[in-house]
Formats: sequence, structure tokens, C-alpha cells
Amino acid sequence: MKRKVLSALLASAFVGIATNASAGVIQASYKNFAAEVFGSNVSLTAPTIGYSLALPLTGTAGNPNSFTVTYTLTNGATWNAAALPTATLIGVNGTDILAGAPGVISASNPSQVSYAFTLNSGITFPSNSTIVLGTYGANLGANGTISNVYTTLQTPALAANYCNPTPASIGVTIALTNAAGSPFDSNLASAINSTPILQSNTATTVTVASSSAFSSTVPALNEESQINVQQPSLGKFFTTNVPADITDGVLGTTRINLGSVTFGPHQSLYDTDGATLYTVANANWGVDAAGDGGVSENGATITVNATGGTIVTGGLFSVSSTPDCNTPLAGVTQLLNANSTSATITVPAASMNNAGLPAVGGSRTAYVCYTTNGTNVVPPAMFSLASGTLLRTTNSGELATPMCPGNLYNLTANGVQIDVRNYVPGIVTAANGWESVIRVINTDPSQSASPTAQVLTAGGALGASVNLAMVAAVGGKTGPFAPLEVRYYLSPTIDAALNAASAAGGGVTYTAPNDVNGNARLRIFAPTSSIRVQNYVMNSTGQFFEASGAQSAEGPSGNQQNTQNAK
Repeated sequence: MKRKVLSALLASAFVGIATNASAGVIQASYKNFAAEVFGSNVSLTAPTIGYSLALPLTGTAGNPNSFTVTYTLTNGATWNAAALPTATLIGVNGTDILAGAPGVISASNPSQVSYAFTLNSGITFPSNSTIVLGTYGANLGANGTISNVYTTLQTPALAANYCNPTPASIGVTIALTNAAGSPFDSNLASAINSTPILQSNTATTVTVASSSAFSSTVPALNEESQINVQQPSLGKFFTTNVPADITDGVLGTTRINLGSVTFGPHQSLYDTDGATLYTVANANWGVDAAGDGGVSENGATITVNATGGTIVTGGLFSVSSTPDCNTPLAGVTQLLNANSTSATITVPAASMNNAGLPAVGGSRTAYVCYTTNGTNVVPPAMFSLASGTLLRTTNSGELATPMCPGNLYNLTANGVQIDVRNYVPGIVTAANGWESVIRVINTDPSQSASPTAQVLTAGGALGASVNLAMVAAVGGKTGPFAPLEVRYYLSPTIDAALNAASAAGGGVTYTAPNDVNGNARLRIFAPTSSIRVQNYVMNSTGQFFEASGAQSAEGPSGNQQNTQNAK
């Protein structure tokens, strides 16, 4: 782990400042550091701190004047007894100089150091004379070191804070007391005797973008493919020859771009050397060293969720350095959960070096690609980045950087899709007897069909889905719909299957009160170009009416994908 001592601040001249001050004024320059670099107990060189006096001080040999100045650090930072700074009183003329006695750390509080001064030469130090802690001018004074800063300065970069970081700081408070121990000058009401001296915030950011919205000005940079449910694909391949599709072509039949993960700058902040900006664009990206200005990396993990669907059997993920997904990084592995609704992708460090993931425009972008085997039907799903981590090397002493959740690609099919907008959920049936009777018709005269029912929640998110061919219709029939076949389903039966699928995938049932009150919808689609749905709503007395007029039906259309990814 690193133990690098750095100069946090350059010396500043304090002579002649605050000439109109009516009370003591503390002044200190400070630098903002990258919070990511405080993964270990780094010690920082104390900054030069000036305190401009509000009251004149003098003393003679016969009538000496003694006083003490005490510096107290905040947030657990402590003074290093082996390297304390020196304190010097400097007159406004810059030539009257009085060195304080060596600093003494409080036995009960290592955050506190005191310096004693004795004025006995007859020189008067007028108001606005400055007590300087640390380096002043070419040779006068020395800067000490401050320990135990990392637990505070790392805070913005911790996983719990990273997605909404706030600056962290270590400050100092100055108090002046006379020989009798009574405070003076620094206790005046208008005194400025406390200030931050070291600050930090996140320097890097990890942003997630859906491939459907890479560029609003160059459509060819967007992903536009859908699951091609028309013959001869029948849901096993993606559409090809789609206008403005980033992976269209040879790869477009079995591979799509789900989105990007970009490592970029958040703001310009310093590495532990206090002189080099910490950035992913630095040539030392990935180098296992401290204070070199480069972001270290030891590979990454990326967890992708397939909400409302599953990852196709035999489906694989890759990470590419190019948006067409044609330059996959080597050595990528993945682990799917038991229900194939989530996958954790591991990218090795060797594949994310400067050659594998070069800096472009100050950022480095990795593209998450989804590949199918061309033999299984691909389920529609709303992909998202659930979590991830940019891992760090050992000797750099840097913190692992989390990835904030974000939406990736919404994968839909180009077959018929129907939203049953007046659907009555089964939970309503149990409460008051109202229910929906869904009539599903395969209107294709030659193809069998296996329609899928899926939740579209009140908030617009896609929920669990089930293959209706596996759900018992009224009369008990299951299996694919024969050409021109019609079946009836009761909403409690559909909901039971949907909620079972949701529970199996670790999701939440969609029949929560907010979904019911918000009129959650049922979406039905099929890998054919010919299916129709009717919705009959029945009340507790057995009366019913057809509510199909409120539905929306969409057939094969290249424009449908844009609609889905805009939700």
C-alpha cells in the first residue's frame, strides 16, 4: 500500500494581505484531490496557513509578551509528530520576523498542535501581521505532514456515495491565547479562524448509455435491430438491412450492441503528488503505481439484467472497443444466474490496457454486446446495467470504482404486439369479482404460434413474461397455437403464471396496488405476423362487455423499435 508524502500546497506570500481586516483572518491555499486515490493511509504535507492578526502585539525584555497559537485539524486528521511544521510571526514590512517555539502536539488530542511565541525585543507587530505555519519565502519555515486523512478524503468515491458524491474536506481551526490562557484576537465575533485546507471529490465518472440513443445526429450510430419473428428466422435471428443500425450486416443476424460503459472525467482533480491531474486519459492508465496521474485498472465486472425476459439459451455477452461489436476484448467471461435473467461479465485487466481500450477524446468506452446462437428463439427483454465495478491494482492504493445503474437496450420483436390497456388484473377479481377474459387468435393459416404475455407496469417498465403456450387456457389446452386456432384465458390464470415467473426470476409481482390503481397493462406478442387479441371484461354478476377498442396493435415495423426504446 502506498505511503506517499506529498506537497499539498505551494508557499504563498501573506505579507500585506487583509489590510482592512477588523479581526483575525485565516488564509490557506488548498488543492482539490481525487477521492479515488485515497484507498490507503496516505499522509499529506501540511499546507502553508496564514493568520492575519486583528490586534497589534509587542513586548520588551523587561515586560515580555507571551502567547500561544493552536491549530486543530478536523475530521480525525492528526499531526505527524515526526514532521511538524514550523510557525513564524512576520510583520507587515516583511522584515520583522519572530520564530515560534517547536510545536507541541496535545497529549490527549493528536489533531491539535500548539506553538509558543515570546515578544521581548521591543518590536511591535501591528495589525495584519501574519502568523505563518509552514513554508514562507525561499528558506523560512518548513511544512509538516498530516496523517489519517484518507478516511475522510476517500468518502466521495465510496460505493455508497459514488452515484451522488459530495465534496469532503479536512479543515483547521486557529485559536490564540495569552500567557494566562485567555483567548484573544481569534475569539472576536468577526474573526475568520476556520477554513478547509484539504478537499476531495470524485475525478472519474462511469456513464451508461443505451445503444438506441448513441447519436441523435448520426442515426447509423444507433442500434435499431429487433428479433426477426418473420420467416425464415421465426425469432432466432435479429433483423438485417435495417436503416441506421450500428451492427447491421454479417454480425447483425446474431449480435447486437446493448449499450456502452464510458470511463471519463468528472472534474479536474489531483493525484496524490499534488501536481498531476488524475484522469483516465493519462498514458499511465492501468499502471500499478501511486501518484502518477493515471487511473489504475485491474479489469472490470459488469452485471446486466434482462428485465421482463430472459437471456436466450446459449446467448453470450462480449465487451468490444468498437460500437459495431466487431472488436471484442479477449478473455471475457460471464456467469448467468439460475433463471437466465441476469449475467455478470468479467473483463480481464490485460484486455483493458491502452491497446485494448484506448482513450478517445479524454474517455475510454467499452461496448456491451449480446450474441445469440441462431438456433433458439430469442426472448424480448429490457436490458439494463444493474451494477459493475472498475477494479484497481494493489500498489496504486486506489479505490475500486462502482458503476451506477443505467438503462441499456430494449429488445423487442418485429412481430405483432398488442397492448391490452383495459386489462383487469387477477387481484381485482379476488377483491370484487371483475375479471378479464382474453381471447387470443392465431390468424395465420399456415404457421403455428406461441404468443407471449408480458406485464407493462403502471410506470411503463416491462415486467415478467410467460409463454401462453405453457399456460392452461379455458378447457385446459396447452402447447403452440395451431394455424387459425383461438383460445380463451382468464386474468387470474394469466396473473398466476406471470407472478410465478416474476418470483422465479427474483422480481416483484406486478399486482401491487400502485400498478392496479395505475391500470397496469398486459402486452401480448408472438413470433408471427398474424395474431389478434380480444378483451372481454366481466363483472361479478356475470355481465360482460368487449373492451378491445382501447387496445393498440402493431405489426412488423422498423419504427416500432424506436417507440419501445423511447419509453
